[in-house]
Amino acid sequence: MDERIKNFILSQKLLNLSMLDEDGGVYCASCYYAFDSQNLALIFASEERTKHVQLAHKAPKVAVNIASDTDIINLIKGVQIKALFQKATKEQEKIYYEKFPFAKLAKACVFALNIQWAKYTDNKILLSKKLEFFI
Repeated sequence: MDERIKNFILSQKLLNLSMLDEDGGVYCASCYYAFDSQNLALIFASEERTKHVQLAHKAPKVAVNIASDTDIINLIKGVQIKALFQKATKEQEKIYYEKFPFAKLAKACVFALNIQWAKYTDNKILLSKKLEFFI
């Protein structure tokens, strides 16, 4: 994966996770995440009973969007991702809790979104060109 994509993912902390719902539509949830740059996985914690976790268990191919927070069009950065949802490894749990130690107080499970494809936009540098990554 291009270092510019990795650096952008590392610079952020909130993702929007989208998955199929029961009616063939889509459902979204926002989650704080940590990045496992070695294994190219986004790690988040959530309770097992939440709708987004239940839906992701049923259909583990999910979509993710991470975007910078700006109103200035030439400063917009973002990445669109296709990922595979699964339970996080012990090492990934450690990565998550290092970034969000307060999360240990919650009754949540830790999950990983293994990146299969990513498209990165950086309007300042790349203008209309996008960087893509494939597994």
